[in-house]
Amino acid sequence: MTTPVVILVFGEDANDTAAVKELVLALRPEPARVEIRRAPIVLVKGKDKARDQKNVAEIAAVLEQGLLAEGIEQAVAAATAWEIETWWFLWPDAALAVNSKWRRPEPPTPEVGRIENAKEAFRQALRPRVRNQRPRDYAKSDSPKITAQVRAMGLVDRPAGISHSFDRFAERVRGLTLT
Repeated sequence: MTTPVVILVFGEDANDTAAVKELVLALRPEPARVEIRRAPIVLVKGKDKARDQKNVAEIAAVLEQGLLAEGIEQAVAAATAWEIETWWFLWPDAALAVNSKWRRPEPPTPEVGRIENAKEAFRQALRPRVRNQRPRDYAKSDSPKITAQVRAMGLVDRPAGISHSFDRFAERVRGLTLT
């Protein structure tokens, strides 16, 4: 009997961490135990985007180096501070499975990582064009539901756009092996 890979997901936002957990489970062909941790909390809000990108890289390096120093040889740090809603553009059918009254979200650019104000752009993309049809707007709590649909529908390997950050995340998660 093999021991499953144990993957820890850290973050201060329960919706983001639950969504990342679903993505990890969708990316792993073999059993994985995914656990969510609230500490250490990593905040990068309130800074301009260029500074955020630098902070995220530094946070990832510190987390991964810290885990390595503790004898954990395989670590993938993913900070979902501003870009997670860009990933939801990759799987428009998953969003529609969460709320069939939403419009199919088409990204404003094929490279979804370039979308500014991703949460608002995604929210706008989901709104029907007909004024008298106004379903509820996308909320942060929809993130885990969308990724649960990505996993249930087997969409993780069939993105409708390009996201270099998701591609890097997926490659690193799939690269985790049993030791």
